[in-house]
Amino acid sequence: MSPEPKPGIRDIEPYVAGRAPEPDEQPAFKLSSNESALGASPKAVAAYEAARNDLSFYPDGGAVFLRNAIAKLHGLDSERIVCGSGSEELLSLLARAYVRPGDEVLFSEHAFIVYRIAALSSSAVPVAVPE
Repeated sequence: MSPEPKPGIRDIEPYVAGRAPEPDEQPAFKLSSNESALGASPKAVAAYEAARNDLSFYPDGGAVFLRNAIAKLHGLDSERIVCGSGSEELLSLLARAYVRPGDEVLFSEHAFIVYRIAALSSSAVPVAVPE
């Protein structure tokens, strides 16, 4: 007996990232990779500096401190806030929670590739619609 992936998994094509510039080329910023032409925010650098001695600890998977801070700032219930390490993780979590095998998942033909991947990994049918 050999394990078989669920339907849709083998239909996911490997992601090919944009290429980085060669050393003799002009600098390029791959906006699709969320690279910033301005560099890191000074506030982000300061936050890193403040936390760098605690980076050996495993992060809080529930993002309790972050969710509480967002809730306080915007007057929300922290239990209704979901955090993740980027939109790819959040979209994948949504698909795992709500998409069933055979469901159709609609998205724009030029949309983020993760919509298709999340559909296929949930054994759903990805449906790209014209813009």
